[in-house]
Order: sequence, then C-alpha cells, then structure tokens
Amino acid sequence: MRKALIILQKEWLELRSERTLWMTILIPPLLLTILPIVSVYLIGVTPDEDTAQIGAAIADPSLAGLSEIEVGQAVMGKQFGFMFLLMPLLVPSVIASYSIVGEKMRRTLEPLLAAPVKTWELLLGKCLASLIPALIISWGAALIFVLALRLVVLSDQVYQVILGGGWWVLLLLGSPSLALLMVAATVAISGRVNDPRTAQQVAAVVVVPILALFVAQLLGVVVLTPLLAFIASVALAFLAALAFAGAIALFDRENILTRWTS
Repeated sequence: MRKALIILQKEWLELRSERTLWMTILIPPLLLTILPIVSVYLIGVTPDEDTAQIGAAIADPSLAGLSEIEVGQAVMGKQFGFMFLLMPLLVPSVIASYSIVGEKMRRTLEPLLAAPVKTWELLLGKCLASLIPALIISWGAALIFVLALRLVVLSDQVYQVILGGGWWVLLLLGSPSLALLMVAATVAISGRVNDPRTAQQVAAVVVVPILALFVAQLLGVVVLTPLLAFIASVALAFLAALAFAGAIALFDRENILTRWTS
C-alpha cells in the first residue's frame, strides 16, 4: 500500500504541471453546474404547460400538489441533477487516459513498469490519482448546485422534490463506484492504445447506463427512490470492484514494455 501512495504522489506532482489538462478537466464540470441552475431559473420565469404532461410528471408522486410551473421546475431540476452523476465519469476519464499513455509520451513508462512494484499497487496509485480529484470536483459542483438552487426555485417544496428521492444516495454512495468503474476501464484500455483520446472514446461506453437512467426517469418508466438508489449503488460497487480486478488482469506489463519500447 505504501508503494501505491508513492505512485499517487508522483502522479499528482506530474498533474500539477499539466495546465492544458486541467482546463480540459475543469471546464466541463463548470458548464454542467451552470446549465442546470440557469435552466431551472428560466423554467420558473417562462413556464411551459406541456412539461406537466411528460411521463416523469405523471409517474412521480412527490409532485402531487404542485402548480404547473412548480412541476416544470421540479421535473427539469431532477433531470438536470443527473448531470452530477456524469461528472464522476467525465473527470477521471481525462486524467486516467493520460495516466498510461502520458507516461509513454513523456518516456517515463519504461522505468515505472520495470520498478519493483506489484501491478495492483501500480494501478491502485494511478486509479486514486484520478478518483480523488474526480470526487472532489463532482461533490464540490453538486454543493454549488444545492446552494444556488435555493435561490432560483419557486418554493421549498420544489427544492425538496429536486433534491429528494434517491439523488443524495446515488451522489454520495454511487459516485465513487462510477468514478472507479470509469478509471479502471480507461486505465485498462490505455495500456493497449497509443492515443489518450482513443482510450477516452472507448471508455465512454460506461456513460450509457447513466444516460439510459436519465431517459427512463424523464419518460416516467423509473422513479429514483432512495431504496432504488441504494440498490444501484451496491450494484455499482460490485461492478467497480470487478472492473478494477479486470484491469489488473488485463494489464500485461511485459507486453506493454516490449511493444512500446521497441
């Protein structure tokens, strides 16, 4: 474990000098935080009667007793809340894709792979280097959303509906697993490609289930309750553990060293 922490420290020291990379990391979360706040506000001042007729408004019992304009804010606010579940996927994919390929581009891969470090320690250090910033950024953006939302909603009931249900559960319990799932997939793929963008594109398939949940809730097929969110978080933790174990199994150090140094 000590060696994994040393690798983590090494990764962070290298990340500090990558200003362009940090721009790529920080701009999407900033936009994904501003967009929901502005959208919820605009829905409150320019109501759309059709919003009350979509599947999410009809299927969700927590919307009972709200006016049409409040329903519009609540429905859209809940949908935009899913953007904060995308951040634990987007942020680490950028860092992790450069974690292996970047080492090769900087010509520091060879001594790292040849070092007396076990594969699981090597990958754990690299995964933590992506996972920790992803959670800090994701939870920080969510906190800004929660605080700003209070200023733009029409009533306390709308505020409670948007932040109620399983959103908090999935955000706090599911985000670490989502981030680890993306990091493990990206690191495993990065070990087999020479371009970090290729690794990001292939690993982006992990985003599909979140988008599917977004559409399902919008159509009223799924209502995200705390119980459902907890079950989903447990399932994600299991999948993340499998993904990390799979990344260790697929990470062939000797093959990578031979192929990239030849």
